[in-house]
Amino acid sequence: MAIDNQTVVKRLEVLRLRDAELGQRAETAADEYRARTVYGVKPYVFPMVWPIPSFHPSFVYMNPYATRRQNKLSIRVLKKRDFYVFIPRHCVISTSFIEILEQVGNNDFAYADSFHFDPTDHSQFTHQLRPGWSPERLRGHCYVGDVVIARKNLVRRAGGKKFLSSLTSHDRALRLSEKAKSPTHLSALLYGSPIVQRMPDVDVDAVRLHCARTGIDAKVSLCADGVAVKVIRNRASKPTICAIMPTRGTTADIFGRRVVLAAHSIQKLRELSTFGDIELIVVVDADTPESAIEEITKSAGGHVAFITYDKPFNFAEKINLAAVQTDSDYLLFVNDDTEIITPEIIETLLSYFEDPSVGMVAPLLKYEDGTIQSAGHLLNPIPFDLYRGAELRPDSAFGILNVAREVSSVIAAFSITPRKAFELAGGLSVLFPADYNDIDYCLKLDMLGLRTIFTPHAESFHFESKTRIPGEKPESVALLGKRWQHQIENDQYGNKYLQPFQSSWKSNHDSEWSLREAMGATGVVP
Repeated sequence: MAIDNQTVVKRLEVLRLRDAELGQRAETAADEYRARTVYGVKPYVFPMVWPIPSFHPSFVYMNPYATRRQNKLSIRVLKKRDFYVFIPRHCVISTSFIEILEQVGNNDFAYADSFHFDPTDHSQFTHQLRPGWSPERLRGHCYVGDVVIARKNLVRRAGGKKFLSSLTSHDRALRLSEKAKSPTHLSALLYGSPIVQRMPDVDVDAVRLHCARTGIDAKVSLCADGVAVKVIRNRASKPTICAIMPTRGTTADIFGRRVVLAAHSIQKLRELSTFGDIELIVVVDADTPESAIEEITKSAGGHVAFITYDKPFNFAEKINLAAVQTDSDYLLFVNDDTEIITPEIIETLLSYFEDPSVGMVAPLLKYEDGTIQSAGHLLNPIPFDLYRGAELRPDSAFGILNVAREVSSVIAAFSITPRKAFELAGGLSVLFPADYNDIDYCLKLDMLGLRTIFTPHAESFHFESKTRIPGEKPESVALLGKRWQHQIENDQYGNKYLQPFQSSWKSNHDSEWSLREAMGATGVVP
């Protein structure tokens, strides 16, 4: 770290101006959204109630295998207008199929939600609500479902109707997605199938072939006891990384031992990480005890640069102040109350940046007792840490916790972003000193066409409550809504039929079944 003060000042000003520019663009979009909706309270507050769209849990279907000839097929391909609809043998199709087809519009590839029932007891059923287009998740499992809609010219380019019909649902969806120009999710119950076949199809060989066809150099393997696929890209080179850790020298009990949090986090990073040398910048408050600084220096083996921050608390400004004083390729944000679990965590997070459309990656965060602290954010419409406080179950919500996937935002507690992306997005907005600066940053990345990825294939402890009690500051909520109301109330990786104000992926159908399905608890028909 050898950046002169004049350069630091200039770089901070560039970040400020860029953040203001993107913030204004976001506010303009939010204003346009407010003009179209009834709900337009200023200053913005998180709604206490939410208009739930009409959602009819009943499912009226027709059997696409009604004739003797059709009954011999393993998959039927319906030809409707300019579309082919692939319907495997175990599926039935909604009687509202034609109306649903109208929703496809000008898109060339579409998928929708589905209904799953017990053939012996029709009172037992569940719904699979799917998010918007998520190519990373599709590699992990066939989250788009078994029934998909594709334009005829797309089917021809992907290998033809006969060839695609011979494939697994996962293989077929991957091949169609490779050629599709405008994949989309339809908010409708398109098809139904027996509960025993509700989980997404997984075809690891198809994923390997997909990676080969699309130029993804990666290690591909089954994970989560065979119900998901893990894709870890091989890195073309080893980049330079700067870890940034703001701290005030807080002490706390971690696993029964009193420690200086920052020193403990750095020590574990150095002991467990397999990545090798990284640059380390620690931003300390002016009143940080000298003893804590000594502990931090010792834990870092002396390889640490300190920046003293003598202003009122502003986490975003601390991060920015350090970020402009490095020329490393990537910035690793590390809260002082974290401890890595996965030794290859840095390599795993970095692997996703082999795709230049990725702007931020974060791992699964756990509390000290092993329960989930965050599996990415769900804007529902309040920002929630997905499955916060829940046990990690592989069958939760059709395997959502097993796969790397796109999310609207993640906690920045342990996360990586390219330094150039950070500069392009204007850094963390200092207008959010404590809350939502990570959400704001990820939404700015999305505005720039860069995706945020959550991966369960790397884990870290986050002892969040050890340093502060989370709370909502009205001014932060107001600013978040002023900028991003159009986004937080319409999470592109959510589903409008999810039960609002919940941190789990749960249908808004009020039943014990939907709760069991969301939480992955025992009792669901296997």
